[in-house]
Amino acid sequence: MAKLIELKNVFKIYGEGLESEVRALDGVSLTVDRGEFVAIVGQSGSGKSTMMNVLGCLDIPTRGDYLLEGTDVRDLTDKELSRIRNKEIGFIFQQYNLIQTLTVLENVELPLIYQGINAFDRRDMALEALDRVGLAGRLNHKPTEMCGGQQQLVAISRAIAT
Repeated sequence: MAKLIELKNVFKIYGEGLESEVRALDGVSLTVDRGEFVAIVGQSGSGKSTMMNVLGCLDIPTRGDYLLEGTDVRDLTDKELSRIRNKEIGFIFQQYNLIQTLTVLENVELPLIYQGINAFDRRDMALEALDRVGLAGRLNHKPTEMCGGQQQLVAISRAIAT
């Protein structure tokens, strides 16, 4: 099976060389094959969020190599990294980042608007994603009208749809 993600001795250091230097990642190596599911666990402050930001192309390692489908992310332009974040990697934040004034359907459609997908296809993609997580009956509800678990499902639907 092809390697999807490969981290080789990755460091993420904030304030490198300063007395207050913080090593959020300290020599992390990891391989994830296409189709494989991986869980990242650890204590608070152990670097889980930093690693997710690196894996999601929101941040670049200070040292070491991050190969995404065999390509070093350092070699990618900002535009290419943005395309990866928009079309290749689904990211669900801890706080879900739902827009409270939009309906469930509108929240799922929003990233598709940014991708330039036409209204008809966008609606179909959002409806399919919401149906897959069991929220087809909550399309016109606002996030504040849903429990935390349902809000999380909306965020998952948004990642699935893109």
